[in-house]
Amino acid sequence: MPTLALNVDEIRRWIAEAGAIARHYFGRVKPEWKGVADPVTAADREIEQLLKRCIRDAYPDHGLVGEEYGSERADRDYLWIIDPIDGTRAFVGGLPSWCITIALLHRSVPVFGLVHIPLYDDWTFSDGDDVICNGEVITGRLAKRWQIDSYVMWRSDAPSVYELRFTRTLSMSSAAAHFAYTARGTAVAALTHDAFVWDFAAGAAFMAKQGGEVRFLSGELFDFAAVDLTQRIKGMVVAGHPDVVRRLIPLITPRDKPVHHPDW
Repeated sequence: MPTLALNVDEIRRWIAEAGAIARHYFGRVKPEWKGVADPVTAADREIEQLLKRCIRDAYPDHGLVGEEYGSERADRDYLWIIDPIDGTRAFVGGLPSWCITIALLHRSVPVFGLVHIPLYDDWTFSDGDDVICNGEVITGRLAKRWQIDSYVMWRSDAPSVYELRFTRTLSMSSAAAHFAYTARGTAVAALTHDAFVWDFAAGAAFMAKQGGEVRFLSGELFDFAAVDLTQRIKGMVVAGHPDVVRRLIPLITPRDKPVHHPDW
């Protein structure tokens, strides 16, 4: 199959429309619950349906996997990965750091990614071999080492499951945003655990174009071809520059017993 020439401007128009939908619902939507601490809203569903229609119209031969409606033609060489709102807990709680993210895999290799934080009008996306942040090329900005004030980004519940021997950490409620901030060199690395591919597929595309990598704590490189793209991926993955990932992994230790809320 020949290399696909993506119309990135068109994809950004899809995401801008999705962002308008999300802003319409923000502050006025009630969640439903798919499971413990796992909300879904009308905004999630409407945005995913919009993006699926856009993909079908523009790339009818492609497959797709979305968080809310599952997969369609997942055996296709080109496969879109959609998370209509990453950080739904923040979205329903009135916090601003949720995002919309979309990615494209070609034969299980991430070739395009986009993360948009609508309330900040913040964009990170790949275009050809480059990664763009708010109109500026940021290719090559992955942090190659940490400084005294460097920080890693991970989920807010990660300390209950893992110990990290690192001074500074930050959580913005969205794994996709964590990967985007790492790609631009703001954070030294992004960590996520027990996640789904739609949480970090775009980030994996950023890493690929930035000379970075995504690895399990075992040191094994993450391989999209080796996992079920519709199921939760057990364990932690670490993303960043190879030198950072290599030095960071030994500092992360799974807890023998997860920490739970004490009885009230």
